[in-house]
Amino acid sequence: MDGRGLVVALDGPASSGKSSVGAAAAKQLGYRFCDTGLLYRAVTWLALQRSVPADDAAAVVGLAGEIRLEADADGRLSRVTVDGVDRTDEVHVEAVDVAVSAFARIPELRHALLERQRQIAGDGRLIMAGRDVGTVVLPDADLKIFLDASPEERAGRRARERGIDPAGPEGLEILAELRRRDELDSTRPVAPLRQAQDAVVLRTDGNTFETTVDEVVGLVREHEATTPAAGRVAPPPSSEGAATGEGPRSRRRPRAVLGAIRRGRPKPTAIMSRKTPLLRFGSAVIRFIARLLARIRFEGDPTALPPGPVIIAANHASSADPPLIGAFLNGRLDRPLNWLGKRELLEIPIIGWGMRQAAIHPVDRRAADVEAFRTAMRILEGGNILVVFPEGTRSRSGALQEARDGAAVLALRSGSTILPVGIADTDRFWPRGTMFPRPGRHVTIRFGKPFDVGAELRAAGITDRRELKEAATRLIMTRIAELLPPRQRGVYAADVDRAAEGHPPG
Repeated sequence: MDGRGLVVALDGPASSGKSSVGAAAAKQLGYRFCDTGLLYRAVTWLALQRSVPADDAAAVVGLAGEIRLEADADGRLSRVTVDGVDRTDEVHVEAVDVAVSAFARIPELRHALLERQRQIAGDGRLIMAGRDVGTVVLPDADLKIFLDASPEERAGRRARERGIDPAGPEGLEILAELRRRDELDSTRPVAPLRQAQDAVVLRTDGNTFETTVDEVVGLVREHEATTPAAGRVAPPPSSEGAATGEGPRSRRRPRAVLGAIRRGRPKPTAIMSRKTPLLRFGSAVIRFIARLLARIRFEGDPTALPPGPVIIAANHASSADPPLIGAFLNGRLDRPLNWLGKRELLEIPIIGWGMRQAAIHPVDRRAADVEAFRTAMRILEGGNILVVFPEGTRSRSGALQEARDGAAVLALRSGSTILPVGIADTDRFWPRGTMFPRPGRHVTIRFGKPFDVGAELRAAGITDRRELKEAATRLIMTRIAELLPPRQRGVYAADVDRAAEGHPPG
C-alpha cells in the first residue's frame, strides 16, 4: 500500500467519550478503531473470574495471552473473546469499572500489552483511544487529540446512560468514583494519564455527541490534507491477528511505529559500586568548569549517610542539575552515584560512552520501562546510591511540578534512605530552552537530613498500600521543597506550610 492513512492517538480521562467518539469518527472516516482500555478491562474481568489479585503481576500478565480482540463489520476491534467465547458484554460490568485502575497500574502488564498495541497500529489508518496513547503507546502518532471535560460533565453523561439522576445519591456516587479514577490514573507510577505536549485539546463540556464527533473528524481530515500519502482506504482486518501482522495479511508498518517496536533493549550499563579513576577525573574537570561559570554555595552535610542503599532525590529545573550534583557529590562521598537517563543520550557515539562511564543507566521514557525499574532495584539492593529526579523532567518555570510515584515506590520496596537535595536558581543560571549557561549567576545546593520515608509514614499511622505510596511521594517532595526558596516550591508550597504546622504528609 502506498498510502496508509493517519495514525491518530485519542486520549482522555474516564468517561470523556473517547471510545464512543473515536469509534463514530473512525466509521465516518473509513478508519479502523481500537480502544486500548478494552484490553485492560478484559484482563481485569478474567482476573476477577479466576480470583487473581492485582499484586500477583506474573499471573495477571499470563492472563493477557488468553485475551483476543475481534473486529466488527466496521473494522472496530471492539469484541473480546476468551477461548473462542464472546465476553464483550461481561467486561463492561460495574465490578470491572471499580477494579480496572488497580490492574492498569501494574508495570509488567502495561509492558506486556505495549507491543501488542503498537503492532495493531502498524497498518495505519487507525484511531486508537486510551489514557496514554499519545504519550507512551504511540508517541510518534501523526495526530494526537486529547478529549477533556469536567468530572461533573462526565459523571452526568454516565449517569444518564444508566438512567440515573445525576443529582441523586447514585449519581453522586458515580461522580465520586470518577474523581477517584482520575486520581488513580493521573498518579500511577507507570504511564500516568497526561496530555501529550503536542496534542490538540478538545473541551467537550456542553457538546452534543455529534458535535464532538464532527470536531474529531474535522481535525483528522484537516491533518490528512497536509500529510503526504494519507487518506487512502485500508481494508478492515477480520481480527486482531490480521491487525497485528500475524499471518499472510501483514502489511508494511509506518516508520515511526517500526522505530518504537524494533529498537530493542539498549546495551546495559554496569552498576557502579566503586569510583573509577576516570570518574574521579571527569568529576574534577566538571567541578573546575562549574566554579568558573557560576558562584556555587553549599549548605548541609551530604556525607552524613548511613550504610546501605540511598536514594538522592532532587528537584529538576535545569540541564545544569545532573552535572552539578554528580561532580560535587562524587568528590565528597566515598561511594559513586548511579543514575537513570533517557536512552537516546546513551545511543549517541562518544557522548553515550562517556555517560556510561558516569554510571548512567538507560531508561525508555516513551514506554513503561519495567527493565529500568528492575535495574534501579538492583542498584539499591546492592547497597548503592541512586540519584533520581522525582518530577521526571525539567520544570518549565523553575518551580516544583507534580512528581511521579517512582521514587516513592523504589524507596518503600527497597527500604532505602532518602537524601533530599534542593538546587536553587539553576533555572536562572542555565534556563530551559537555551543552548548555553549564563555565567556569573548564583547557585545554591542544599542537602537535607537523610530519612527513612517508610518508617516516618508508619509512625504517622499510614499503612494502607495506596495511601502509603501517595504520602511517600508527597513527603519526599515536601522535604525537597523545604530546601528551596519560596518561588521554587511550586505545587508543594502548601505542603511546606502544613509540615511547619506539624501536620503529617498526605
